[in-house]
Amino acid sequence: MPLTNAYQTVKDGVVQVLALNGQNIISFGSGSVIDNGKVVLTCAHCVVPGAQMSITDPKTPGQALFGTVVFQDSANDIALIEFPNVVGTPVKLANSTQCAIGNGSFVVGYPMGVMEQVLLSSHIASITQNALRLDASVNHGNSGGPLFNLAGEQIGVVNAKHGSLSAFLNQIKNAKPGANVFISGIDPIKVIQELITEMQKNLNLGIGYAIPTATLRPLHATFGRLIP
Repeated sequence: MPLTNAYQTVKDGVVQVLALNGQNIISFGSGSVIDNGKVVLTCAHCVVPGAQMSITDPKTPGQALFGTVVFQDSANDIALIEFPNVVGTPVKLANSTQCAIGNGSFVVGYPMGVMEQVLLSSHIASITQNALRLDASVNHGNSGGPLFNLAGEQIGVVNAKHGSLSAFLNQIKNAKPGANVFISGIDPIKVIQELITEMQKNLNLGIGYAIPTATLRPLHATFGRLIP
């Protein structure tokens, strides 16, 4: 089933989320426009403490629009960034409890920091209380982006990709570099750790995770006007 029509209904509600230190991009992800068009829903891990949180202006590529983090829940990996003006067309949030394994779905976001929107088709592969697994090859940069059902309604927030190899690489990456281990003035462990970081960003095993919209409902009492 072509997703062309469904994509057209949501494309103006998906944005690229950037954490900036001056002119330098230190983190990137995706997000969806909700509420009155001035609020972006993304992942808490996309928010960098002390950084300026922004999105790329959909109408003026390369132009940054700066917002304020008004809600952050690390446990549920959810954050809300509010902007002074409308930044897009709000997407419709649907109840993820209506999802079933095998349902068609799709992800829209900005993987790998590309400046153009990328659509990934998928199916709901499995469902747990706190996660929707999908058979889409999500990448670094898809975090915070919306997972839609075939009607173009957001049913989840993409926040992770799967792989035991990634976890194994993470253990190596977090190891302490050996003292006084240098080759031609270069610490090889540090170099390997940097390589692992880049490998993890590009590692793709074909399974992604999304936070179900049902998880957002308990947040209603905290920030009720934004989460239906």
